[in-house]
Amino acid sequence: MVRKELLELKEVLEEEKKALMHGAVEEILKWASYKARLANFLKDQNLTPEEKEVLKEIAEINERNKMIIEAGLSFVEEAYKFLTQLLYNKKDGNYGKEDFKMNPHMLSKTA
Repeated sequence: MVRKELLELKEVLEEEKKALMHGAVEEILKWASYKARLANFLKDQNLTPEEKEVLKEIAEINERNKMIIEAGLSFVEEAYKFLTQLLYNKKDGNYGKEDFKMNPHMLSKTA
């Protein structure tokens, strides 16, 4: 029998995916916090072979969610670059009086 925390973690990841697809930031934060608590509880547990299989499924779902997050961050970064270049384009006489040099950086080293 699979412990309820593993099944809850799997469900949380599914809910997180829905929130990611809808851009629901508050929901994403809620699920991330809940996911962390469940993962912390499960980290030192001895798992049965059946539970280890469920954990593999959870890892795959988590990886899929990570890819959605990375794609979203990449889109936001590109939109930011485009808008910044548009607003600070000196040649067109737009808002900026000086050339604006961008030095974008990622918030996460894994993204």
